[in-house]
Amino acid sequence: MRCFFIISLCASVLLSAELSPRSIIEATGNVQHIALVEGKIIAGTSAGTLEIFKMDDASKLSHTVFPKIKDFTGDEVAPKLFSVDMLDKTLLAVVQASNGARELYLVEEGKPKVLIDAHANLFISKAKFVDKNRILVALLSNELLLWDVKEKKEIYRVQPSSSHFSDFALNETKTMVASSSESGEITLFDVLSGKVIKVLKGGNVDNVYKVDFKKDAILCAGQDRRGIIYDLKNGAYERYDGSFLIYAGALSPSLHLGAFAFNEQNDIVLFNLATKSKIHTLKGQKSTLNTIVFASDKELVSSSDDQFIMIWRLP
Repeated sequence: MRCFFIISLCASVLLSAELSPRSIIEATGNVQHIALVEGKIIAGTSAGTLEIFKMDDASKLSHTVFPKIKDFTGDEVAPKLFSVDMLDKTLLAVVQASNGARELYLVEEGKPKVLIDAHANLFISKAKFVDKNRILVALLSNELLLWDVKEKKEIYRVQPSSSHFSDFALNETKTMVASSSESGEITLFDVLSGKVIKVLKGGNVDNVYKVDFKKDAILCAGQDRRGIIYDLKNGAYERYDGSFLIYAGALSPSLHLGAFAFNEQNDIVLFNLATKSKIHTLKGQKSTLNTIVFASDKELVSSSDDQFIMIWRLP
């Protein structure tokens, strides 16, 4: 059965369509991370900027510059923005600080305000809004904490394993979170309590770079060149083998499509999840892909380790 799946997958490559981006956005610096919220693309760059673009016409809506920091040699440099998000009109960013530290910022009306400063010694990797007063924060130590914005304190802190943190994704209702690490396992938490719901394993045997969480499915993009999609109802998974490290992936809102960064040429491959067949190859990104996000079943956005964000429209 497995040999038949691989042969069918290879055969489908010959039948799939190659697509070019509908629009290409050039950010101020190399794009570290993007988020897609209500038709807006939020981008954090290596040039110390947080930029917002309108998805339908790729126009820039805002541009926030963070203060320069001192690197290990004492020189002033622009800070990298490692993670970005937005809720209503408030922006959230994980920003590089001096001496290797990291800080968490809120940005309102274009004005950055430190929420967690470098003195907290929290090496933050990623942060997302749960609601206007609670933020889920992941540390490089693979600890996840829920932060109370008003009280300026942790509500809880959990550590699923001692493995290095890789990524997390909230479901659409922001009630559950799927977290990945170098172990290849996926830990599913209740967001408000921090209680572990289940651990998914067997699909990946190495670092899971990125996860996505839609309805009852969790997608994993793996260092082991495996794209895995778990079914939460029964714990089973489907496996999609790539030809290179799979650095990014995403699920469409209806779970009709799955997208993976699939080869060394930085192509994005789209699969019909019902038939497991390859239907499109998206060509255009020149550097290592770091984020793929679906806006709908017909549109998605991607970014890579350079200045370019690409918007794709499917036929």
